[in-house]
Amino acid sequence: MFSQNERRERIVSPARSFCLSLVVMFSSLKFLVAPFMLAVTLTCGLRPSARAPNLPDNGPGDEERAAKMVAGGAAALERGETTTAKSFFRRALAMDPKNITARTYLGIIADRAGELAEAERQFAAAAAAAPSSPEVRNNHGAILLKLGRKQEAAAEFKASLRLDPRQPAALVNLAQIRFAAGSLQGLREAQELFERARAIAPDAETARALIVIALRLHESAKAAAEFPDYSARLGGAPESVAAPPARAELGAALLEAGLAKEAAGELDAAVQADPSSVNEIVLLARAYHEQKNDEAAGRALESALARGVEAAPLFTALAEIYEVSGQIEKAIPAMRRAIQLDPTSEALRFRYAMLLTSANAPQAAVIRLREALDEFPGSSKLWFAMGVAQFTDNKNKDAANAFSRALERDPKMSPALAYLGMICDDEGRILDAVAYYQKAIAAEEPSAVNHYLIAETFSKFTSADDDHAQEHLKRALELDPGFLQAHLALGKLYLRANRFQDAAEELEGVVRADPKLAEAYYHLSRVYTRLKRREDAQTAAGKFEQLSNDQKQQSENERREIVRRLANVRY
Repeated sequence: MFSQNERRERIVSPARSFCLSLVVMFSSLKFLVAPFMLAVTLTCGLRPSARAPNLPDNGPGDEERAAKMVAGGAAALERGETTTAKSFFRRALAMDPKNITARTYLGIIADRAGELAEAERQFAAAAAAAPSSPEVRNNHGAILLKLGRKQEAAAEFKASLRLDPRQPAALVNLAQIRFAAGSLQGLREAQELFERARAIAPDAETARALIVIALRLHESAKAAAEFPDYSARLGGAPESVAAPPARAELGAALLEAGLAKEAAGELDAAVQADPSSVNEIVLLARAYHEQKNDEAAGRALESALARGVEAAPLFTALAEIYEVSGQIEKAIPAMRRAIQLDPTSEALRFRYAMLLTSANAPQAAVIRLREALDEFPGSSKLWFAMGVAQFTDNKNKDAANAFSRALERDPKMSPALAYLGMICDDEGRILDAVAYYQKAIAAEEPSAVNHYLIAETFSKFTSADDDHAQEHLKRALELDPGFLQAHLALGKLYLRANRFQDAAEELEGVVRADPKLAEAYYHLSRVYTRLKRREDAQTAAGKFEQLSNDQKQQSENERREIVRRLANVRY
């Protein structure tokens, strides 16, 4: 979901009197935008008369006259007279071959002209003449970096830092090389270097880099902890950090890492700057949704439509928001409009069918899927959706045929295998069900629902295979700790095994998470009875009686939740 920008450079050369700073910036191909800094600070303080345009006579070894030559070159460079400036600097070197300032200026001029080999020659000569200058070693490293000679560049930056450990530019440059390596060790070293740079000269670029490194290390908590510092520095941040594309890029990365609140701030800034950016609008809505603020998500999408921004992804996202908020009557026309805007999208046809099935209109889904399969006859996803619709309509034979057609096209489609297992289970073919679930797990082991389904089936054997059932239920909960059906099943298993305290803990957790789940109260009353907690047992039994009239609807909801998980329907 992250955009991949083309590698780009930007050179900024602000001249102040006879001081020059050259900053070279790169953006990564992933989602880091932080500066490689080639920092050159020259000695200031020459008299204004050094700006005179006439070249003085050459005099070998005359350091004073060489200094005047450098001053004249700097003045010419400020006026934009590059050719004249080069003449001054070359004459200075003829008088004083070790004049570091002249070498540095010639290196800068060559770099700006794209003559990187000549720039490197000048910076290398400067480094050879002044090996104990941390600035000169850093400059040589930076031009080596532009030439792609990373190992040599890193050696120069390290030498520069040995001479002066408190150089933000050299720290950032070396950090960028370590980051680009992409290894765990490289990321850790980059993190430490950026932290050192921030301690010396905090800025928005470094703060952003530390967030990105934390995200690359999958340390979401650290990224969240770094975010306030970054946010506080945005006011004076350069374009590399504050520009809308950069804000959107970071927002997408934060959202991917589950930091929806932080992501929403970045994405909102991007949308405010470019209200027609469809991708950022959809991501912003998703960020709100993940904060359980579907009202804000819907408002972001509806506002875009009101501004005249019409695109299939907007209507698709809006349909899904309407669906999760129970507004099916709005979701269906929104999805239809998405298909009108992108009629060649197989994915949208799939989503529309799943939406109709979820809305208890499986027969309508079948009609639309037949139309879609005329256009996409080889689509495993559409055959899978057909199977889900037929299964929901209690047409198991047709559903099994559709799932088999899907598997012909994609033999490792785990959800189709799991559905075939559910059909066998419904028909009492327990061993066949287990075989299908095992195939589903082999195709997709990290699927909590697959482990739950096979565990439930093991519990249906004449002599329940509780050991295997418990193993799979625990694995399901490792994968998805909030999977209530798995917690309920584990509580029932503990009850059968006379592990009453364990059963009580599981079932109490279930009713805390869903106080309207009647079956959980029923089993909890039995557990409390065995624990001789009579008052608690009576309370749980009374709650079960109160909710039992809704038990049929609850069973349908549980089955629908399994269907949703197998279909992998996510916002």
